Amino acid sequence: MNIYQGLVPFGTALFLASSLTAVPGYSQDAGNKDEACIPLAKQYPDLGTDQSVSANKEFATSWGSFELPGGPCGYAAAAEHYNALLEDAKSRGGPTPHTLATLPDWSGHWGTDNSVGEVTLAGINSTREGMAARLTSEAREVFFKDLEMWEATTAIDPISMCLPPNFPRWITVYSYREHFLTPEKTLLGAEMMNEFRRIFTDGRPHPSDEWLTNEWLGYSIGFWDEDVLTIWTKGIKEGILTRGMPRQTNELEVIERWRRVDPIEDDALGRIEIEITLYDPTFVEPWHTVAAFYKEDDRTPELKEQVWPHLWSCVEGSRWYMTEEGVISEYAPGEKPDITSPDYWFNENYVHK
Repeated sequence: MNIYQGLVPFGTALFLASSLTAVPGYSQDAGNKDEACIPLAKQYPDLGTDQSVSANKEFATSWGSFELPGGPCGYAAAAEHYNALLEDAKSRGGPTPHTLATLPDWSGHWGTDNSVGEVTLAGINSTREGMAARLTSEAREVFFKDLEMWEATTAIDPISMCLPPNFPRWITVYSYREHFLTPEKTLLGAEMMNEFRRIFTDGRPHPSDEWLTNEWLGYSIGFWDEDVLTIWTKGIKEGILTRGMPRQTNELEVIERWRRVDPIEDDALGRIEIEITLYDPTFVEPWHTVAAFYKEDDRTPELKEQVWPHLWSCVEGSRWYMTEEGVISEYAPGEKPDITSPDYWFNENYVHK
C-alpha cells in the first residue's frame, strides 16, 4: 500500500479549514484552558467516532479505555494527570513495590498492532479533518501545508535520512519489541533503530530545568500500580507524530498506562495495551488514544526460527543521500554502492578528497 494514499489534497485541506466551525462562543485555541471548555466531540458531532473525533473507525480493546482522562475536556497538563494517577495509587496503598518475582511477565517478542488507536503507521487510523479539529488555528495551517507536501511526495521523512523515530512515533514503527523489567527501571525496546526507552521507577523526578534537554525519546519516569505501568515522558524533540499526521513541539508531554491483558480476536498469546494521552500546546484538548502490541508465537522450534530480531542498520538500507548542494536525493535502482563491502572502503574512487 502506498503510505501517502488517502492523504487529503491541499485544495481539500483548504475546504476542511473553512468547514471546521466551532460551537458559537467557544474559543477553539483556548482548549481545556478555558473555563467554558466544550469537548471537541460536542463541537464536531459529525466527525470521527464515539471514541475519538479524529478516528476513522471504532477500535476493540480488552482493557484500554478511549475515554479522555480528567473529565470532558481532560486535565490541563501532563503533570496534573500523572499526579492524579499517583495519588489514586497511593490511596490504595501504592505505588506497588515490586520485586523481580512479582513483576508482570512481559517476556518474549511483541509485534505492533496498528489496528488499535490512532498512533499508527502513516496516520492510517485518523481522518485529516478530525486531526485538523484538534489543532490550534496556527498549527492547523502548518498541518495543511505539510499535507500538501506529503500528497506531492516532496516532504522528507526523517527516518529516510536515518534519524531515529522520536517519541511517540516510537510506538508506531514496524519492528519486534522486547521489554526488560526490574523493580527500579524498565527497558522498552524496539528493533527499528535499536531504540530502548528507559523508564525509571525508583522514585526520581524528571531532570531539573538545568539538565533537561530535548531528546528523541525524552525522559521517562513512572511507577507501578499493581500490574499497570504508568509513565510520564517529557523533554522530547519536536517532530511529527508520524507521516501524514500533525507536528509536535518540544513542549509535548505524554502520559501512558501499560498493561498486559488477555488475548482478543486473533491474538493467541495476549497483548500489551497502552493508554496514551498527548499534551502539546498546539492541541486544543489532550489527544487520547490506545495502542497495542501482540505477543509473537514462538512456542515451537519452527516458530522460533522465524522470530529473530536483528541489529537495525539504517544507513545500509537507506536509498537517500544529501548532495553537495544540501539537496535530498535518492539513488536510482542499482546506483547505490555496496557500502558494507571492504572493497568500497578501500576504493580510491570513493575516497573523500
